[in-house]
This record gives sequence, C-alpha cells and structure tokens, in this order.
Amino acid sequence: MAKVSKKAKVLKYMQTHRRGITGIEALQKFGLYRLSDAIFKLRNEGYNIVTDMIQPDDPDEAPYARYYLGAEK
Repeated sequence: MAKVSKKAKVLKYMQTHRRGITGIEALQKFGLYRLSDAIFKLRNEGYNIVTDMIQPDDPDEAPYARYYLGAEK
C-alpha cells in the first residue's frame, strides 16, 4: 500500500471540509507542524487556496490562519 503524503491529506481534508483547516487542526489530525509549507506546495501546483487571518476575541491570543480551497481558476 502506498503511503499518502501529508500534503495530499491536507488537500483531501480541504476538499471535504468547506471550512478549511488551521495549523492546530493539521497538527492534531496529521502530525503536520508546518501547514504553511504544504499550502505553499499546493499553491505551486495550481490550487487556489485562500487564507483567512482570524483574530481571536481574547486580545492576549495571537491571530492565526485558516486555509480553504477557493473557486477553481
């Protein structure tokens, strides 16, 4: 059985979860510490991935990114 790359897992997750994925979710679900690297590679392959920067209600919490698939070009 072929091993599925973490990048492929992220892509499949975004295809099946319209709300997208955050770095914490990628770490919890796939053990992926560098979601931004997987997103970078997917973008270079031509995928339209949108980034939403989320500002938590608590001012002591840092903003974070949520990535999701945009409309196909």
